[in-house]
Amino acid sequence: MSEFVRHPPQPNVPPARRARSRTYRVWAHVLLWTPIALTVTGVVLGLGMFAAADADPAHTSSALGYLGLVVWGGLAILSPVLLGAFVAGLVMLIRARG
Repeated sequence: MSEFVRHPPQPNVPPARRARSRTYRVWAHVLLWTPIALTVTGVVLGLGMFAAADADPAHTSSALGYLGLVVWGGLAILSPVLLGAFVAGLVMLIRARG
């Protein structure tokens, strides 16, 4: 005959949250805010160049308009990278806080 020892049931205790280092939290903020800053800067810079090219009555600054298009094209090409960095930073920040 084998005797089974009954143990009391385990309480429902949530697992201890993992502590994140300061470097992890800093990188989370860097990855979150860098794409935002680059996007806002690119949009404002492009609009400023378009406005400067449009305001010139002699049409001697048309290169600024083309440069504004290059800036916006760069934003369009880099948008997957910027979005990926933003999402990664957001996930890291949620993990660091939660």
